[in-house]
Amino acid sequence: MTENKKFSLEYLSYRLPYYGVIIFIIFNFIAMILYPGGTYQNPDLEIYKFTQNYFSDLGRTLTMDQTQNFFSSFIFNNSLLMIGILFGLFYYFLPNLFICNSSAHLLSKIASGIAITSGIAFAGVGLTPSDLYLDGHMFFVRWAFRSFFIASVIFIIAIYKAEEWDNKYSIIYIGFTLILLLYILIMDFGPKGKESMQGLIIQVVAQKTIAMAFIISVYMKSKGALEIYKQKTLN
Repeated sequence: MTENKKFSLEYLSYRLPYYGVIIFIIFNFIAMILYPGGTYQNPDLEIYKFTQNYFSDLGRTLTMDQTQNFFSSFIFNNSLLMIGILFGLFYYFLPNLFICNSSAHLLSKIASGIAITSGIAFAGVGLTPSDLYLDGHMFFVRWAFRSFFIASVIFIIAIYKAEEWDNKYSIIYIGFTLILLLYILIMDFGPKGKESMQGLIIQVVAQKTIAMAFIISVYMKSKGALEIYKQKTLN
């Protein structure tokens, strides 16, 4: 690969998500340490409880007991903005790796357009702290996961049809999509976190699980995209 290709915007769009998720993990770890504490069921708690605090709690300007949460919220919300931007950039260029089959290329364009709106929604989550703009915050949360679920279903078909992509990536998308569907069902129909401790733990653990699934899938998709991009530029 030439130096110009290596540092092109398209190359970076496939490479940066890998580093982005690492930065996201580090930023969230720091935000958890800096979080003053408090959950919906235990507002007086003085630490971030991994099984009782949502990620969104880190982005609140005030904790449940009205303690200032500037540093944690600043770090967390900016990490979501970063993820949203990288998400959009990745999916903007991704259809370029689905060019050998016309139907796969069309499906990848449709799926990428939907996935970009998911990236916008993740950025929107970071711009709407739940203690200030709860309705807007929940709108972006639901939009982010639902739109990406639709995009993932379409990508399963696109990858299966594409000559460039190994079918193992279709299997990865299937596994991730099933986990995502389960999370959406728990989020919509599971016990409410504000109503009981059991409900809170179920919702929070489900959220942490889908976050880990996102991180693993982003790593795998970034790796696959880079491999195909390198092959394409060598031809």
